[in-house]
Formats: sequence, C-alpha cells, structure tokens
Amino acid sequence: MDLKERLYKLENLNFTIKKYREEILEALETDLGKSMEEAYLSEYLMVVEELSYAIKNLPKWAKKERKILPFYQQVGKGEIHYLPYGRVGIASPWNYPFLLAMAPAIGALAAGNTVVLKTSKKAPATSKIIKEIFAEVYAEEEVLVYGLEEGSRQRFMDEDIDFLFFTGSTKVGRQMAKLAGEKMIPLVLELGGKSPIIVSEAENLKTVARRIIWGKTLNAGQTCVAPDYLLVRKDLEEPLKAEMNKAIGEFFGPNPLDSPHLSSIIDLDHFNRLASLLKDQGLYEDSLVDYEKLKFVPRVFSTDMTSPFMEEEIFGPFLPVLAFEKLEDCAEIIKAHKNPLALYLFTEDKKEISYVLENISFGGGAINDTLVHLSIPSLPFGGVGASGQGSYHGKYSFETFSRKVSILKKSAKIDLPFRYPPYKGFDPKKFFKK
Repeated sequence: MDLKERLYKLENLNFTIKKYREEILEALETDLGKSMEEAYLSEYLMVVEELSYAIKNLPKWAKKERKILPFYQQVGKGEIHYLPYGRVGIASPWNYPFLLAMAPAIGALAAGNTVVLKTSKKAPATSKIIKEIFAEVYAEEEVLVYGLEEGSRQRFMDEDIDFLFFTGSTKVGRQMAKLAGEKMIPLVLELGGKSPIIVSEAENLKTVARRIIWGKTLNAGQTCVAPDYLLVRKDLEEPLKAEMNKAIGEFFGPNPLDSPHLSSIIDLDHFNRLASLLKDQGLYEDSLVDYEKLKFVPRVFSTDMTSPFMEEEIFGPFLPVLAFEKLEDCAEIIKAHKNPLALYLFTEDKKEISYVLENISFGGGAINDTLVHLSIPSLPFGGVGASGQGSYHGKYSFETFSRKVSILKKSAKIDLPFRYPPYKGFDPKKFFKK
C-alpha cells in the first residue's frame, strides 16, 4: 500500500474501533472480568492513542532520509528509504487481548506491511471483535485474523511470513525465536520476567503505596510489566506495608472479592497455580479466595529469596516484600532474575537513580510510578535478554516493521577516471594525504 492508502485505511480503522467501543469493553469484561473503567483506560484508550499518533506522524516518518556522502562519492545523493518487510506475523497474548493485538498491528500496517494476526483462544469474545473490526476495513489478504479455530498455533507457525512479532511467555518466546531462525526472518519478542520495585524514599509513602498497588492489581496482576516483588529500605518496610494494605481497602472495599474493579484470573489452571503458591507460602485462606469468580484478595507480605513466589513470574495480585539496607543489595537480588522487562524506582535522590540505571539491566521502567511508561507512544517499549528483544510503539513501531534500504543516487554524466584500472596518474598517498 502506498502512503495515501495506508493513511486512509488507518483513519477508517480509527473510526471503526470507536464505533465498536461498547462491544470491545463488554468483550474484555467477558474474557477477563475487567471493569468498564479499567478496560477503557488500559486497553481501548491506549489503542486509540497509538492509532491517532501514527496517523498524525506517519507522513513524517515515511519520508526518505538524506545522508551526507564522502567527497570521493560526489556528485551524488545518499538516501535511506523505509520499505515494508512484506507479510508480518503477529501472535498476541490473552492478558491484554485487545491492546497487544492492535498496537503491533497498527505499526506493521503503518509501515506498509500486510498482517497475519493470531489472537488468543483464552480471550474468545475479544478475538471475535478484533476479527470483525479488521474485516470492515481490510481485505483478508491485507489483514488475516484467526486464533479461535482448532490448530491455530500450528497454522500460525506454518504461515509464510517475512517478519515475526510475538508477545507472551519466555518459554514460548524461545520456540518463536527458533521458528524465526528456521525461516531466516527477523523477529521481535516481548516477553516478561520478575519486574522489581525499589523503594528507598521516606516521603509521600501514601502516594508510593497507591501507585504500587495500582500497578500490582491492574488486571489482577496479569500484566507483563506488573511489579513482581518489592525491595524496600528496612526502616520503611512496615509503614509502607500498612499504607499498601490501606490502598487495597480503598481500591476494592471491605470485600474485594465482590468488587467489580478487581479482575478475574484468566482460567482455572492459572488460578490453581496461584492457590498452590499461597499454600506453599502459608498464606492460603478460604475467605480470601473465590473459585467461582476466579478471584483472589490482593495480598502484600514480607518474605525472603527462599519464597516460592520468588522463583518465577507471579502473574497474580500478590506482592512479596524483601527488605534491604543499602542499594547495592538490590542489585545483587535482581541479578538472580536478571534482565527484567521493567523496573520501578521510588526515590528523589539523583545518585540513586544513576546507580540503578548504570548497574541494573532491564527493559524499561519508571521513576516514582509503575506501569505508565508502557502507555506513552513517543517512548519505545521492549525487553532485554530473557525479557525480550526489539521494541515498538509510535515511531519505533514504524521503524521496527520497516526495512531501512540504503540508496546511492549518482549521475552518469560525470565520471572520475582514476577509479578504473590501470589507475594511470593516481597516487593514493598524495590523493588521500594519509
């Protein structure tokens, strides 16, 4: 598609998404128990913002770039052209089934590619809406959507694609990396990991606690960049825990299991896994669990590195708390689960900020907040090492899904004879002066 057609279809997509707003929000409630407010803020609005940002800036992004040539290549022009890869395969997860399907697809389409999108079986209502939306705007050869059919995963892996984009677990990410290697195509992996919070700030503990609990309980903790464990300065541990428990009560009321703002766990398998972790930690209580609604009351608890919650990514509304005495201790603890997708640091101390940025490897994050860095189209989002490779959002999506093609333009009217054998009259030492 040329630029004019791309823009026309993206604008049509924007209109169609807005037309389906109520159906999208209802589908997210059906699949994940998300309240209308949470679904709107954490999925719908972020997609609309991403799309609007792409429409506004695409003409600028798509312009060829001029590059300065060395004197011995004059007279000529150096250019970089942004061209599509071709057919982009996108595999999206269940935890943010609308956002994490639409956002990369927008970037791929903006760059001029066609898309094969595999949605998640675990979010059937949202997958159905996504398919309907794309069908109203794009022909099937432009955007092919599937995922609810039997054998969808294998069908996706068998697709003839030129680029692979995967969001999901590190385990499946390794399989996708192998697939891309076999197909000899580039790929982007958006994975996960145990994303830490570090709190060394003594002021505004109420605000710190509210931002931590919001980030931990959004989508019941089923977020790839959710805070996975908390490292807190020892003297702040108990007061911060008290404030976090207050925040849980303020957000979800005296009976959180009845709150419409507390999302469900996606399915019984994940629910049972989390229940087993609670039992292993000695925290399981029947009154804090609802097997019918697949909900848990959010919990904050002190522990150490031997905790079962410190082994793998939790993906639930539970926050283990570990105390530290000096910031260097945090770096050592985080190295046990190196390269997290996100890191959150609560401090106003510039030296502490510099220390963390210079000594701990992570994909991205925020200072004095959680999760919100993911929502900004002008910032790239991606992991490092086991938490992923490559990045996207806004201009970075366009660049990720574009081939940067170098073009040298020269005229045949002017020709320098000394470039050809037998190099008569050409002394390199005199010419280059080196």
